[in-house]
Amino acid sequence: MSKPTAAPAAMTRRDYAWHRMDTDKNLMVINSILLFEGAVDMERLISTIGLRLPNYPRFTQKVVQLRGRPHWVEDAQFNIAQHIKLEQMSQEVSREELQAHMTRIAHLPLKRDRPMWHMTVLDRVNGGHAIVFRVHHCITDGLGLVHVLNHLTDDNGVHGRTPSPVGHPHRATVAHNAVCSAVARGVSWLKIAFHVARLSVLWPDAPSQFKAPMTGAKQLVWLPPLEMDRVRAMSKRMGVTLNDVWVAAVSGALRQYLGERGQRPDGRALRAAVTFNLREKANAFQLGNEFGLVAVDLPTNMDDPCVRLRQSSERMTAIKRSHQPRATMAFLSIAGCLPTALQHFALNLFTSKGSVVLTNIEGPGSRRYLAGSRMTDLICWVPQAGKLGVGLAFISYAGQIQLALFVDTDLVPDPERLMTLTYDAFEELELATRAAPSETPDEAADTELTGAPLAPAR
Repeated sequence: MSKPTAAPAAMTRRDYAWHRMDTDKNLMVINSILLFEGAVDMERLISTIGLRLPNYPRFTQKVVQLRGRPHWVEDAQFNIAQHIKLEQMSQEVSREELQAHMTRIAHLPLKRDRPMWHMTVLDRVNGGHAIVFRVHHCITDGLGLVHVLNHLTDDNGVHGRTPSPVGHPHRATVAHNAVCSAVARGVSWLKIAFHVARLSVLWPDAPSQFKAPMTGAKQLVWLPPLEMDRVRAMSKRMGVTLNDVWVAAVSGALRQYLGERGQRPDGRALRAAVTFNLREKANAFQLGNEFGLVAVDLPTNMDDPCVRLRQSSERMTAIKRSHQPRATMAFLSIAGCLPTALQHFALNLFTSKGSVVLTNIEGPGSRRYLAGSRMTDLICWVPQAGKLGVGLAFISYAGQIQLALFVDTDLVPDPERLMTLTYDAFEELELATRAAPSETPDEAADTELTGAPLAPAR
């Protein structure tokens, strides 16, 4: 029996803002790669995805203007074969060759006359195969994408066609927060308006190599994953969160990178746009975008790694208690009501306040299987918007943490070096936290950037 056709649904102004945010220098596409053991069975893969992915209507709908408003409308010509392509490699692909292949694909815009997602299957990758999964940001955010991945995959290699009922989008229930009083809502909106005004008058970020003009030439890189237990141990020793360790490590890497290029790392601190989830996990099946971007002064001007870690923790804690995340989400909703040119102007003004984008995604906590093949690695890259051209992402999967970097090469001509420095910064923090006095080692919260707990290592 075929799935009932979904009725046209009005697009939220916030998702419409993401839909119109593509430029020739920054595409608003979430790029990810899934690495698998063994040879690919294309017939089984297409059958599995074809049965499961349409459970999310956004993946069979395109954006159409109806009565002057953008709507999600079912694509009458939808064909799963147009969205899944096999690229057969002539020989075994190395990591460097795979990164080059990913970079080429990441420059390609998604077609707008059909649902805005695509999978490229690469055979002969690291003794197995890979799937490059690209989804336009207007469809969903990181938390929603992980929900989709969990639904597409299984917890063992036996299943292939029928998805597990756990987390099935048609069986999920919406979790509602208690409705606050009119007075409380009014106070909340006043605080949001204050933060929007405050962000608009912030000075642009400190001049550095990361604020140079962009050309739109991009590169994606990654290195082997870190063990979750190592990072968790650092956070517990210092009484901070996993997110704080991540922010401190990135700050150390950016400081070292600028210092190697003769720029003064002890001057003004660099500012980052950090993603902050505002969605209940139980509602992730609804997709869309439910997160804010918070402006964080990174402690890049501090030489001591433990000082950087404490300052990262203090600043992130203060932001979590503020209305800044909701303010930036409100800003995106407002931007979706503006003419396109005015939206781009407002976005450029907002993104001039920072130098880099940081995101942290809680991936599946245990090994997953797709069409009978075991997934060994999951890597995700965060897109940049407006005047931002450097993005660092941190995603957990089955007891490991994968770091990934997506940059404009005019800003970071040697991204492999910045990626290596980020790993070095984790090692520096590990040594420093072992030597430092412990702070509430048994009470540190394992919290990601979005405020939700990361999955425990298995």
